[in-house]
Amino acid sequence: MADAPRSRKRIYALSAAAGFLIAAAWVLHAVFTSSSSTAAIGLIFVPFYGLGGALLGCAVAYVGFALSDALAGRKAWHSAPVLVSGLLLAAAALFASALLQQRHALAVASDPRATPEMLEEISRSWIPLWRRNVDIALIKNPAAPAALLTAVVEDGRDGYLVSLAGAHPHTPLPVLEKIAAGPLGYERMGGLATHPRITPAMVERLANVSRGDFQHDVEYKLYQTYVLAALLRNPAISQDAFDRIAARESPEYFLAHAVLRSPRASCRQVARAGSTGGEVLHNTALSELKRRGC
Repeated sequence: MADAPRSRKRIYALSAAAGFLIAAAWVLHAVFTSSSSTAAIGLIFVPFYGLGGALLGCAVAYVGFALSDALAGRKAWHSAPVLVSGLLLAAAALFASALLQQRHALAVASDPRATPEMLEEISRSWIPLWRRNVDIALIKNPAAPAALLTAVVEDGRDGYLVSLAGAHPHTPLPVLEKIAAGPLGYERMGGLATHPRITPAMVERLANVSRGDFQHDVEYKLYQTYVLAALLRNPAISQDAFDRIAARESPEYFLAHAVLRSPRASCRQVARAGSTGGEVLHNTALSELKRRGC
């Protein structure tokens, strides 16, 4: 009997180690299989997820010991360890149920064969875990109904969701106009800049910005990267609007790159864009000028 406590300590240690390794492996798999350019940031979360996995491993061992003691008659069913184990199992069951609900909702929201009615039903469902992932999938779905997209813009709390609605072909024109009339921001306006039905008035609203419209330089640089560059790539904008955006002083790298890669840009515009950045941009412009025979 004296060896029992030592044996349980070893099992706790092994459970914690297994939990840590499984959690760390999950994070590493997510990082190295992700297509996101910022996925490597996830590596800093390995210790935190590993600690959570270790605690979960200890909790599993604790529940196992408590239930085995109760079944063997070593502890009463109403004892504290058994009651705590019951609470842990109940919490695990609730979490598993919520996770299954979220996975089902996400599967429907991501299904291009889903009907607008199915998507509307999912949008009205209570989803306690990772609701935003489901909302993103709903708005990206090609079958997303106009009413759902309108509701996202009317709510207006999440700039990225508004941006996705701004890019969706089912978003009504008055809703697109409302997005354009709202606060400027790269995250909120990025989708609208790509919309094939963008109007000249919307283009003017998005393009007529300066550094003074933003609190920080970073915001202005991101706006050039995600909004102005997207406008240049949008075939719906006029040549006049293209020329005015291409003539901006000190464009960010991706805005200049959008100019020199555009078939609408003149040789002069390509040369000017290549002169606004570093060596990479300069060499890219030279290659483009040569290809065009300028």
